[in-house]
Amino acid sequence: CIPIRNRSKETAGILQLFNKFSGPFTKEDEEFLNTLSLHMALALENARLHREIVEKKRLERELQLARAIQRNLLPEAPPVVKGYDIAVSNEPCFEVGGDYYDFLTLGPNTLLLVIADVEGKGVSSAMVMSNLQATLRALVMHLHSLEVITLSLNEMILADTRSGKFLSCFLGLIDTARGGLHYINAGHVPPLVLRKNGQTESLEAGGMPIGLFPSVEYERGSVKLDPGDILLCCTDGIGEAANVEADEFGAERLASTSRKYQHLSAAEMCENVVREVDEFSRGGPHIDDKVLMVVKVLEFPDNG
Repeated sequence: CIPIRNRSKETAGILQLFNKFSGPFTKEDEEFLNTLSLHMALALENARLHREIVEKKRLERELQLARAIQRNLLPEAPPVVKGYDIAVSNEPCFEVGGDYYDFLTLGPNTLLLVIADVEGKGVSSAMVMSNLQATLRALVMHLHSLEVITLSLNEMILADTRSGKFLSCFLGLIDTARGGLHYINAGHVPPLVLRKNGQTESLEAGGMPIGLFPSVEYERGSVKLDPGDILLCCTDGIGEAANVEADEFGAERLASTSRKYQHLSAAEMCENVVREVDEFSRGGPHIDDKVLMVVKVLEFPDNG
C-alpha cells in the first residue's frame, strides 16, 4: 500500500497492489510507485476541481433562473396614479433576496402599498418572499380589512414556515382621491412622511412581525397625505447601512437626505438617496438588500 500524495505532501488516496508476477515487492517498486503517485494525485485533484466547476456552473444557472423568476414576481414599474409620483429602487445584495414590495390596485381610488423584509438573506429568504407574494395577492382578492389581511397573513406564513422564518411588513392603503392613508406596520422599519411644512412623521402603529406567534392582533394607524407631502418606505438595508466607523445611516439622515432632493421627481429622489446610502456605507461592515419607495403627492384629482 502506497499513499498517493500531492505536491503539498497531503494524502489524496491510497494505491494498493496485489500479486506481483515474480517475487516480492522491492524497494525499487516502492520508489517507482512513489514517483507515480504524484501524477495520480494531480489527476485526482484535476478530477475533483472539474466536478466542483461543473457543480458551481449548475448552481450559478439555478441562481440566475431564480433571480429572473423573483424579478418577475416584483412589479415591473410603479403604477401611474393621477396626482401622484411613485418610484421604487431595489438593490439585492446577492443573486436573490428577501426584500419584497408591491402595488395592488383594489379599486378606482384605492392603492395598496406593500413593503416587506424576510429575516436573513439568500435562497431561503427568497423562497419565503415568493410565498408572501402569492399569499398576499390571494388574500386581498377576498378580504378588505387591513387588520384581517395582516392577521390572516401572519397565520398562513406561520403555518408554512413553522416559525423557522419571520418577516417585517408594512401595508399602506391610500385613498388616492382624498389622500387618506390607513396602514399597519408589522414590525417593519417605520415609513416616514415628509410634510410640506418641514415636519416629519413616523408611521409605527401596527404590531409584531409576521410569522412569529399565532393569533397576534394588529392596530391600524391613519394619517392624511396632503399635496406636497412625501411618503418614504424602505427596508432595513437603507437605515442600517453603516460606514467604516459602524455609524448607521438611520432615519434622521434618510429624512434630511431625502429633503435635499425633494424638488426632483420620485425616480430621481430614489436614485440620489440610494447613491448617498451606498457612498456612506462603502467599506462598512453591514451588507443587506435595499429597497426604497418614494410616493410624492402632487395634487388630488378633485382639485386638478
